[in-house]
Amino acid sequence: MNFACRITLAFAAAALLASCSKGPSPLYFPLDKGRSWTYELIEANPLGTKTERFEMSNGGRRERNGETFYLRRNSLGSEYWLKLDDKNIVRTGLRTTVEFEPRDDAVPRTVMPIAPKIGDSWESPSQPFILERAVPFRERFLHHDSVRFTLVMTVTSVSEEVTVAAGTFKNCLKVEGDAPINVLADPRLGASEVVIHHTEWYAPGVGLIKLKREEPLETTQIVGGEVTMELLDYHD
Repeated sequence: MNFACRITLAFAAAALLASCSKGPSPLYFPLDKGRSWTYELIEANPLGTKTERFEMSNGGRRERNGETFYLRRNSLGSEYWLKLDDKNIVRTGLRTTVEFEPRDDAVPRTVMPIAPKIGDSWESPSQPFILERAVPFRERFLHHDSVRFTLVMTVTSVSEEVTVAAGTFKNCLKVEGDAPINVLADPRLGASEVVIHHTEWYAPGVGLIKLKREEPLETTQIVGGEVTMELLDYHD
């Protein structure tokens, strides 16, 4: 599974209800049908660097079991089902290319509050993006249940100025989260603690423009690194 799939599974997204020129739609995570985003993903660790692109697009509203959902798709064909509750944008399900109907999440995932303000916090289940075993064979820790964790995401700024390939954006929302995990990085020295640091930036009226994940670790057997995702282009 490549990073484009991992990042969308991990975050579905990422994402609000304030006034918008096209009607009610989350300000920092527009849900209007027809919008699309192209990102560049860069993975870097001591074993090498990899760059790739992926796209996200909005599929519009759907009615299911008497509820209204908003669909978002990635360029790999996965489809995410989002809805607005009283306070939050929530991901409730996923449909892959081999499924006819969406598969409900066991527990709905909060993407972010509808009207976020500094200090707002929510929990986000996650897993390592780039942490991997280097010897005797290369293996990512993505599917290891033992290293799954929960990030506590917190809004730390609503006034960031961020420059990416798609342009310079002002008054951006900044969301940060940390989580410590323990991995058996060296059988002689025992477990090592890795503090995962995750940061996202959202531009008003545009959505997610930048993401950065830091997983710092370098031992003889297991290495971490950094993943960044930046907006290259978008259409509304």
